[in-house]
Amino acid sequence: MTGGELSLGRIMGVKVGVSWGLLAVSAFFTLSLAVNQYPFAFPGRDTSQYWLVAVATTVLFSASILVHELGHAVVARGDQVGVDGVTLWMFGGVARLTSLPRTAASEARIALAGPAATGVAAGVFWVLAAVTQPGDRASLAANMFDWLSRTNLLLLGLNLLPAQPLDGGRVLAAAAWRVSGRREIGNLIAARAGWLVGGVLALYGLVLFRRGDPEGLWLILVGGFVLSSSYDFERQRRTAQHWVGRSVGEVMRTNPPIVEDWMTVEALLQHLAARAEPTGRGRHDVFPVRDQRGEITGVVHLAAALSVPESQRRLVHLEQLTEPRRNVPVVSVDEPLERVVRDHPEVHHSAVMVVDDTGRIVGVLGPEGLAPSASSRRRPRPQLATGGRRRARPAGGQR
Repeated sequence: MTGGELSLGRIMGVKVGVSWGLLAVSAFFTLSLAVNQYPFAFPGRDTSQYWLVAVATTVLFSASILVHELGHAVVARGDQVGVDGVTLWMFGGVARLTSLPRTAASEARIALAGPAATGVAAGVFWVLAAVTQPGDRASLAANMFDWLSRTNLLLLGLNLLPAQPLDGGRVLAAAAWRVSGRREIGNLIAARAGWLVGGVLALYGLVLFRRGDPEGLWLILVGGFVLSSSYDFERQRRTAQHWVGRSVGEVMRTNPPIVEDWMTVEALLQHLAARAEPTGRGRHDVFPVRDQRGEITGVVHLAAALSVPESQRRLVHLEQLTEPRRNVPVVSVDEPLERVVRDHPEVHHSAVMVVDDTGRIVGVLGPEGLAPSASSRRRPRPQLATGGRRRARPAGGQR
């Protein structure tokens, strides 16, 4: 369990999590089905039946979304693309890939795997609806399976729209990549298509909503989501242009202060204050951590230290907050920035260590170094090592 999601363990070897937002939406959806939709469509039944079928509907619908995302994840792993896990959230789900497909064909296969799984789910629900329909008499179970089948077909059609970030947009991007030979061209075309498709969906939804059709509101939300995602991609693409021709050493944060694992959070903040290091949007927010033997064991993020309640900062040591070195990628100071960003997507939200030709840590590259304001400034190659004399470990209170 984390602050953002509830872990469901692993399915087919893939980590699965559920966002708290989805749990809230699912509870509301179940309540609406049990109290309004099913009693209205099938009056006179026992209340427990309505609740049982409502819960089953919610669970099976969430399961069909999970099947869609697992389709992406399984095919991605088969194509040697890293998969961090799958998260279900209030507007669907996402398969988190830690590397990019190497070819346009791989991109298309991974994109189509989700809709294919959704199509299979729709077919299974259609068969179940037919099996549970007792003659001419309507049944709650048949109604549920029929709704699940039709809804999955609707989601299948929606996902195949040629717009970023929908699966159809990824297929369009793969096709344009195959023709042009450049991944960037394909992504740009899919993003521009997202502007068109998102705008059309939102406008059509607005027309329906003004006519009193509640489905219009749903189309407005979907269109807004597509527009927003396309805008975010365009912004990321403009940022990526600043990476061309630059090396890691030009944008990294040089010679970050090395902290000791025995230090408490309070000691870290006092140490930064003594160095006149800001603790907000400052120069350093990721620090290498050194153990008693003088070895770098990982990094600690300033955000993690600041999240510790003030009453606990004297008790919590940095080794408890350290991200182990084995989980922190190490790159060379001379590596092209484009390649590092491509091969280490975690740099967008975490950090990588930067070493020189001798293996000494000379800097840290994090999200701030990818911003145009940072990458537009050329920096000289660092000359200082990160060694130096270690402070003696204090006796008594600080471990």
